[in-house]
Amino acid sequence: MKTRRLICTMFFAMAGHAAFAADIPATAGVDVITLPVLLPDGRPYTDADVSARGLPEASAFHQVGPPGAYPQISPVTRLTDEGWLAASNQRASAAQINFHRALRIKPNDRRLLWAYGWGMINLNDPACALEAFQRNLSFRPEQRPQWVPMAMALTYTASGQRDAALAWYRAAAQSDPLRFGTDNATLRTTLHWTPRERTLIRQLIGFAEQPGKTDPHALAAR
Repeated sequence: MKTRRLICTMFFAMAGHAAFAADIPATAGVDVITLPVLLPDGRPYTDADVSARGLPEASAFHQVGPPGAYPQISPVTRLTDEGWLAASNQRASAAQINFHRALRIKPNDRRLLWAYGWGMINLNDPACALEAFQRNLSFRPEQRPQWVPMAMALTYTASGQRDAALAWYRAAAQSDPLRFGTDNATLRTTLHWTPRERTLIRQLIGFAEQPGKTDPHALAAR
């Protein structure tokens, strides 16, 4: 994973984006990292965002068909879909090849960056996921896309940063109570997400259920 993180950092740096992972200290022989802590500001994230569409993590509003449903699609879209599919099946090499080919063609494509972030969550590379999500958001700084809280919650869950993960889980419940307002709603919403994402969801809920560490009034109704 260290090699993948270095490639990710170098690519985004060459694309003109200040890479967050460059500031993350590496621990010899250990892949666990601590990400910079970015927290929600208390306001809901409710903006629709067409960059989030066509993959399981998108809300039903954005679903326009499964990857590969349309034969006449652009090379970037095809590479994005193939990269995400490979990542969701833990085929790291194929995922990186497809994503990096797409990023070389169109490094500022927001749907590509969104899918790349989710792909890196699936491949247990939260540092690269955070970079991809932040680069996506940097192109529309005035927007507050609805996908952000759960993407960030799972990114910080993957890095083991419990407090940051729970802060974003609370933001997800506030922003989209129908889908994430309770743990049961979250489990229903993510029923068809990837096995890795479902594992992180259960870990996130486990964080919230740890006794004596969380204000019960600050979280969604259990």
